[in-house]
Amino acid sequence: MIRPFLSLRSLILSLIAVSILAQRQLHAQPIPTNIPDRERCAATEGRSPFAIDYYYDLALGLGSVSLTVTGLIMEHRVEGWDGEETFSKRNINEVDRVWYNEYRPAVDTMGTVTALTNVIALPVGIYAAEAVMNNLPPGELATVGVMLTESYLTGYGVRNIIKSIAKRPRPYMYRGKWDTDHLEDGDYTLSFPSGHTTDAFMGATFLSYTFCKYYPESRLKVPVIAASYTLAATTGFLRVASGNHFISDVLTGAALGTAVGIVVPFVHEKIAKVKYKGQQVLAFDGQSLTATLKF
Repeated sequence: MIRPFLSLRSLILSLIAVSILAQRQLHAQPIPTNIPDRERCAATEGRSPFAIDYYYDLALGLGSVSLTVTGLIMEHRVEGWDGEETFSKRNINEVDRVWYNEYRPAVDTMGTVTALTNVIALPVGIYAAEAVMNNLPPGELATVGVMLTESYLTGYGVRNIIKSIAKRPRPYMYRGKWDTDHLEDGDYTLSFPSGHTTDAFMGATFLSYTFCKYYPESRLKVPVIAASYTLAATTGFLRVASGNHFISDVLTGAALGTAVGIVVPFVHEKIAKVKYKGQQVLAFDGQSLTATLKF
């Protein structure tokens, strides 16, 4: 199970690099820029569309990590192919039978690249560039990093748990040309839902949602949304073309990723509305714990 760790490791390294950039920007001289009013960030040093809260993010963080660990444990327990099980096309439903392929390693790699671009390169690159241009308060990079990590871990854990329960054979098992590197570890049964597509749509939705909140009047909203969702759709296409997934795997992954990409920043948006009213998101009076977060 090496491949699933690729995007997680890359995400963590990217966020560390962005954190270093943020610290440098805090002490750097302002870079002269001529940013039109409609392109200016809605976040300031004293107010932001999103906020993190120690207790809520501790709970969200522990929850997402727990999902990830549970998913990894369940994956580890999936048994490899014994060489005797047969795969009949009659077991494929009519919708998925329309298009499914043998394993294509080059296309597999292309799908991984597009997924990583949406999860890491686009959101980290865009917000890092805005911070360098002084159009995003450096502290917001930490907020974006926390939300992105929580989103990724949540999606990663949920889809791996579903995969381990569903144990659906990948399409290439019905075509004869297999991914032989992943027969013994049981990965060949982890088709539903598509993890790459989940990640890609999570990244696209997360970036689209947060960018529209940070830059509500920006002319770049449409290009950013179009680019991220085009990459997400391309990822889904490539996962089917590579023989790794059926159409229903990809559609389910897209729905799951979209949901996670909305829910996590939405919660932090609610946290911000409470905190910037001068209220505590969580308050403890010595006897009871009170939460203030309306949906």
